[in-house]
Amino acid sequence: MHLAGRGKAAVFQRWLFGRLGAFFYNEQPMPVFILLFFSLWLLPAQADNSHVPAVSEEAAAQALQATVIDPYLELHTGPGRGYPVIYVVEKGATIGIVSRRTSWYLVVDKQGNSGWVKRENLARTLVDTGVPVVLPETRHSDFLQHRVRLGFTLGWQESAEQVAAMAGFRLSRHIGIEAEIGQLFSATTNGQQYSASLILEPTDRWAVTPFVSLGYGRQELELKSKLPGNRPLEDNFRSIGAGVNWYIGFNFVLRGEYRTLDIFSDNQTVSNDLWRLGFSSFF
Repeated sequence: MHLAGRGKAAVFQRWLFGRLGAFFYNEQPMPVFILLFFSLWLLPAQADNSHVPAVSEEAAAQALQATVIDPYLELHTGPGRGYPVIYVVEKGATIGIVSRRTSWYLVVDKQGNSGWVKRENLARTLVDTGVPVVLPETRHSDFLQHRVRLGFTLGWQESAEQVAAMAGFRLSRHIGIEAEIGQLFSATTNGQQYSASLILEPTDRWAVTPFVSLGYGRQELELKSKLPGNRPLEDNFRSIGAGVNWYIGFNFVLRGEYRTLDIFSDNQTVSNDLWRLGFSSFF
């Protein structure tokens, strides 16, 4: 199952970067916020020792005990490959498995040194009975338990292509809020969108989680033709939509969504259909 998740994630990433390449091929400007978003996603996170949470004696005593069988086990300052190694536990040493964050585990050794270990590395340890330790995998339900998410989408709003980056915060297991910033590209206009939405996910019983959204925002469009009298168009809009989240592996969730936008322009309301596909990563 772990390898299947890795394959689905890789296929999606190839598709996503292919779409990004199309923007450059068509000589369309890539928004700065999109470049910053991908820089944060692709570049390894850096951290110092202060990011390692302290493990109390009580938590260490209650932790699952395991023995290292590899020559050494590296402990990182945070739950990610880019975090530096702070300690090394040698073969034969005993560690306690305290908690989990997605596919990383917080462990502590007998000297009280704590750090984060990747699931694949921690799987090569033995419990007291001499059998490999059994670790739970990151699953779709974890997506509903983490409060913070970041996302990126590509889609189409009528005849314009839309790219957007979003950040969300879960107020409860089934209710969350999202803020997003997007950019539109078409043959006649370019523009930006800003919006905030209320997200409702009514159930977590299925592998694919449906959601509905209700939002309000503003879009600013600029006509490409420089004819006399042309001016930027700035309009507010409201949106209602529905979509699905599908866990594809690690801490990535594939997102498909449809929204209808009611744009309030010059004393009239214009409706636009928005279809988009993207991903979210939860923390």
